[in-house]
Amino acid sequence: MRTTASGQSALLLLDVISVLNKRHIDYAIIGAFAASFYGMVRASLDADAVISVQTTQEALDLGRDLSARGLRFDHRRGDSEDPITAVINIQDDFHNRVDLLIGIRGMEQEAFRRVQEARFMDCQVKIVSREDFIAMKIFAGSPKDTQDIIGVLKVSGEKIDQGLLAKLATQYGSDCSVRLKSLLKEYPPRNS
Repeated sequence: MRTTASGQSALLLLDVISVLNKRHIDYAIIGAFAASFYGMVRASLDADAVISVQTTQEALDLGRDLSARGLRFDHRRGDSEDPITAVINIQDDFHNRVDLLIGIRGMEQEAFRRVQEARFMDCQVKIVSREDFIAMKIFAGSPKDTQDIIGVLKVSGEKIDQGLLAKLATQYGSDCSVRLKSLLKEYPPRNS
């Protein structure tokens, strides 16, 4: 275990990623960690990733592997109205937390192929692409999500594949497409 105190959820995420890699489970880091990677630095008490598991049993097997490392986990399924099929909450003895989201409505499996690989603390990690990050954040729709989008558009918007982003926003619904157009009009990506 890498964590030695509270406030180290990013380190706990690295331990979780090693279990995901061992089990050959695709993942993409999302949330504040991804926002920081794309230039919108903000603090968060937890770390988030979306994972690709197909069955409840696969999620429970992952939970058993995490428990064997001394971590607590809670697997919760969303109801039919929830845009997230399930979530696994992982916590260590210092109250660091990682949330693994399973099955975000509108997210395609190809998102795991578009990840950006990066080094963090001598570990290779996979971060959701800019386009998937923005589309997911539009879909989530909170004020914090909107601030993350604006920050990424301002800092690294010129690197966005706008055609792909428009396609992804459509997959999350027509409201997301409308919101994306509004954000791009208000915060147009700079030319490189």
